[in-house]
Amino acid sequence: MTITTLPGAPESWTRLSVPTLFSLSPDELQVLQLHWAQERFSQLRTRIPALHSLAGKQGVSHVQDFDILAALLITHQVYKSYPFALIEEKRFDDLTRWLDKLTSHDLSDLDMSGVNSMDEWLARLDQAGMFVFHSTGTSGKLSFFPRSQTEKEAWVEGTYTFMEAFTPGIRGVHLPVFWPAYRSGRQAGMRLISHFGPLLAGGETEYHSLFDAPMSADFMSLAMRMQHAQARGDLKAIDTIKAIFRTKGEIVTLKARKAAVTRRFFEKMVREYRGRRVFLMASATDLLDLALEGLISGERNVFAPDSMLLTGGGFKGRREVPAWKDILQEFYGVERVFLSYGMTELNTYHPACSKGVYHVFPWTIPLVLDEKGTPLPRHGAQTGRAGYFDLLAQSYWGGILTGDRVTVHYDEPCSCGWQGPWIEDNVQRFTELLGGEDIISCAGVQSAYSDFMECIAADVPEES
Repeated sequence: MTITTLPGAPESWTRLSVPTLFSLSPDELQVLQLHWAQERFSQLRTRIPALHSLAGKQGVSHVQDFDILAALLITHQVYKSYPFALIEEKRFDDLTRWLDKLTSHDLSDLDMSGVNSMDEWLARLDQAGMFVFHSTGTSGKLSFFPRSQTEKEAWVEGTYTFMEAFTPGIRGVHLPVFWPAYRSGRQAGMRLISHFGPLLAGGETEYHSLFDAPMSADFMSLAMRMQHAQARGDLKAIDTIKAIFRTKGEIVTLKARKAAVTRRFFEKMVREYRGRRVFLMASATDLLDLALEGLISGERNVFAPDSMLLTGGGFKGRREVPAWKDILQEFYGVERVFLSYGMTELNTYHPACSKGVYHVFPWTIPLVLDEKGTPLPRHGAQTGRAGYFDLLAQSYWGGILTGDRVTVHYDEPCSCGWQGPWIEDNVQRFTELLGGEDIISCAGVQSAYSDFMECIAADVPEES
């Protein structure tokens, strides 16, 4: 199919079919995307203080081309540029004033009295019409992305379209959902599963999570700080964090109970849902751990072959197991393991096609920069630092400069038949390449969080 444009604004594209979205020629797509990037800049330039400041420093008054757009990408560090003292001293009014510089919404009169934690702060923002996501915080400090209810509908529709790329007709289908982690939270993956888990399952009853508790932003932050303190051998910081969490009650015992809870979760899957079609989403590490345990127990082909098993994020902190997808298919019984690539900064993920490469939806503009930050040509295959412009962002600036090294194919047809840019399945963090730490990958979140629980709950006996 050849079309010259997509109807309406980018947020309306999320309701179109996957074949339509991936049918635009490279020339058509670039014209359309540049037009809407110009529109977003015109709409938001004077309404978002951070963007207004950046555009002024770069001398940009109009986005003439994609190179100018690349000059307006905001580094991910900006979203954690608040002084950490605002958290430690519970100065949530000041933290709100910081966030106010990143959104077109006016948060200046938002009352933060009585707020004493990040979780309470995020809840208060939700009540005010925001829909803030936070990062995994693997650097020891959470990033906060100022989404709002303005973006929520497109986020919901875009996520459904993302899943339609794997399983056409998934909208309106109800499947038992298995999620071997915490039930909810405000980190990107947790936001997604806490919304779509019950929706896909047709209610809370068939949404099965490993823990009933939410993942706390405060706990996540301190978990990562603990990890850094342990790496530095900072015993004083370790003892301080332990002391804080020994006063927190039930959630402190989660790690101590994990072995028993995981065993029951596994047994429930095998006993009650064998042969049924289900939806299962988790990091590759969590899925593999369950699969290896199950295979040792002699279990195979647990679910129906047309079940939807969705994963991504790599093997943070662990060496990749050879033929890991084959292991997942053998245990879970699925015909295909569905892969995705994405990040907290973007409203939707990039789905992997049948050829194993990641396709970029038209509402996301991929930009590749060299080591000096110079934009590379938007044709052929380009390798460098990934930048993205998210056209679904309507109340905050959608331009983000990441720490990912990617290879983008702009105009080379994929043999799967989808048109548009695609990304090779060899995404790496520059910090990994330099011997540092991957600070965006979500694959290590559950591991780090659980390691933290183990540390602070070391004196709590395991449940038998």
